[in-house]
Amino acid sequence: MEFDPARSLRILHNERLRRAAQGSEYRDIGGALVVTSPSPLPDMNCIESIHTTPRSLPSALELGFALLRAFDCPPAVRVTPLDRPRGIEKTLRRRRLALAETSVAMAFAGDEAAIRIDPTVRVRVATPDDARVVRDVVAAGAEPWMRRMVLEATLACVVDPAHMFFIAYVGEEPAGTAHLLCDEGTAGIYAVATLKAQRGRGVNATIMARAIAEARARSCDLIALRTPAGGPARAHFEHLGFEVAHEQQLWVGA
Repeated sequence: MEFDPARSLRILHNERLRRAAQGSEYRDIGGALVVTSPSPLPDMNCIESIHTTPRSLPSALELGFALLRAFDCPPAVRVTPLDRPRGIEKTLRRRRLALAETSVAMAFAGDEAAIRIDPTVRVRVATPDDARVVRDVVAAGAEPWMRRMVLEATLACVVDPAHMFFIAYVGEEPAGTAHLLCDEGTAGIYAVATLKAQRGRGVNATIMARAIAEARARSCDLIALRTPAGGPARAHFEHLGFEVAHEQQLWVGA
């Protein structure tokens, strides 16, 4: 898929909406945004959306890092192809930041009718009463703080009409989840998870088909998700019909 700045901007905007709905706060520091959240993860506490000149970049980074330190967070920067100036990575290396992870935003370019679903997997829309079920799938085996944050984020979003959560069942047992956020023609799919014991049974494909169908019903012409750049998840989503829209890097310092 050819890089399309306008499409990537829509994807990034949807991701920001999701973070904000889950309690993250954005601050405009002039030439960049700084996001902070109750989560200790660097991806949720970083500088992003950098759009400045090479001369102004060091001062923007210094201001952003000072703000992050005020929240007891290490220096962290999220970099996408939309960020300026080009070659920002060289500046980050000089500031002793290292590449921590690389992910890809993927846009759906396939045929949802061609996704093979398992008729034994039942998918339904979650209600606020199902928030703990969502938590138990998304944060299965996670630390208590992560489980608490997933529960709080789910409760905050599930009552908003722009958000929709799906739970997949095998028999009477919850097996998978997905979170859909629709905004102005763009749909982001998040919190895609399948319990380990239920993998390989078509749970993920079935719930993804339902989320895509709902996004189409809501008149979304762009459906996107994010996944690690390497590994089986990317290959799985490519098989479903998703193609890479852009790459994103997370740089973290000590």
